[in-house]
Amino acid sequence: MRIGFFPNMGKSNIMAVLKMAAHICKEEGIEVFLPDDLESDAPARVLKIPKTHIISRPEIFKQIDIAFSFGGDGTIIHLARQIYPYNVPVCGINLGELGFLNQIEIHQMQSHIKRIVQGEYKIEKRGHLYAYIDRNDGNEEELVPIINEIVITRAEPAKMARIHMSVNNQHTQMYPSDGLIISSATGSTGYNLSAGGPIMKPDNRSIIVTPVAPHLIQGVSLVLEEHDTIQITMPEREPQLHICIDGTFDYTFTNKETLHISSNPVYCLFVRFKDQCFFGTLFKKLASRRDELL
Repeated sequence: MRIGFFPNMGKSNIMAVLKMAAHICKEEGIEVFLPDDLESDAPARVLKIPKTHIISRPEIFKQIDIAFSFGGDGTIIHLARQIYPYNVPVCGINLGELGFLNQIEIHQMQSHIKRIVQGEYKIEKRGHLYAYIDRNDGNEEELVPIINEIVITRAEPAKMARIHMSVNNQHTQMYPSDGLIISSATGSTGYNLSAGGPIMKPDNRSIIVTPVAPHLIQGVSLVLEEHDTIQITMPEREPQLHICIDGTFDYTFTNKETLHISSNPVYCLFVRFKDQCFFGTLFKKLASRRDELL
């Protein structure tokens, strides 16, 4: 078996965790690969990875059977966005605070890597979203893949946005609100949850639309089917709106342009262990965070 290590080098304990994971992999006869674009060459030196196993991301994705993400949810989302076209499943080792998307805690690495070698896992297919903008010059601008959510707001904080939404090219309503969250099931436990939206099981293919602080009565979320398409425009009085994808990628579009959102037909693949209950794990992690904040 060949496994790629994709670490968040900003984590304080990252080298100790990588050493532990590499030792376990060696014991299990697993070949370890590293991308050649890490900010530091320390992992390659300390883990004694041969040069033939330190290659570029497009090439490494073609070589490995599973990708290990070391970090929080942001790390695994970043990796999933890059790797999904290669049909390589991602397995997250949680170094974050909550880690909704990660399935292995540090103390579980020995047992769970062994379970992977023994085939005691399943591959979970998660939907994500695709978006593009019909620009005023007649061109289409494709946006980055949306793993969690796409959020439409005013660029200025605390300013009400007026957002027209159509579903399947039929006008639904205008949202006067702080913003609009359009989320995959994966993103249902992120910003969508904070805004009062529903939680979806990971393999649900629905598209969730949740307004942020709506100024009238349109405060309910909509749950659309996988084949539905969404079109976002704005009235003339709204000169432009801001778009943020997965909290990282930013765009703007004007009242002369249209934002199109739909499901991506290629799924993200995640390693999941058969004895792990999604809702049980979710609420346990939420409860642990609540206790920390009290």
